[in-house]
Amino acid sequence: MQGEKKERWMELCAQAAVEQDPEKFHLLVEELDRLLREKKEDLQKESRASGPAPR
Repeated sequence: MQGEKKERWMELCAQAAVEQDPEKFHLLVEELDRLLREKKEDLQKESRASGPAPR
């Protein structure tokens, strides 16, 4: 699943970079934002699960 998300993230960036229609651009950015928020949540969960970093 992680590979699919990364692939989709890259695809959305490429599409947004060339999109001329403001509405379509907005939809692409919203989807990109959703995927990045999910990634952030996943990373925070992993960080909490692994405990504090050793010093």
